[in-house]
Amino acid sequence: MTHYGDPEGTFSSVRTAATPADLASYRTAPQFNVSLGKLAVMSLCTFGLYEVYWAYKHWHAIRQREQEHLSPFWRAFFAPLWAFSLFPRQQAITALYGVPATWSGSALALAYFLLHMTWRLPEPYWLISVIGFLPLLVVQRSINALNAAVAPDAPRNDSYSGLDILMIVVGGLFLLLVIWGTLLPPLQPSGQVPVNT
Repeated sequence: MTHYGDPEGTFSSVRTAATPADLASYRTAPQFNVSLGKLAVMSLCTFGLYEVYWAYKHWHAIRQREQEHLSPFWRAFFAPLWAFSLFPRQQAITALYGVPATWSGSALALAYFLLHMTWRLPEPYWLISVIGFLPLLVVQRSINALNAAVAPDAPRNDSYSGLDILMIVVGGLFLLLVIWGTLLPPLQPSGQVPVNT
């Protein structure tokens, strides 16, 4: 706990911002607690599908904790659009519990949206969309700090299941083939000499 500047573990700054009921509610339904490494690897190797799962888990926690009538599935399905709501809410959540974020939720949502739109660019520039998950790492770092401070017993998703490993191997190989195929010049049919004009 000394990492967070509170060796006694009292987190008095948290209690001044959030009520005991807020703390109990958060500990019951904390935000998704995933390691940054796993978030990056799974996002890359699943071509962004893990980002949908990530958004779903965060929206589900918000619905459970705040008793809001919302659909985590559809908000995750349209994650680049709903990031304009999710990221500022996560920024507010961290501030409420005394672990303020140093980033702007709206700016990160815009970056996330724009990175996802790069898939429409011509080759090879569409490859920029592969790193569309980078804004999620900034958000998740703050969420992990919040969970460490407020809900240290929350389950942590930092190990890889058999299915995760399978997706990493298959998706990673496919990603390498896509990058290779995009960056290499097209092959000329055998026996045909390229004509320079």
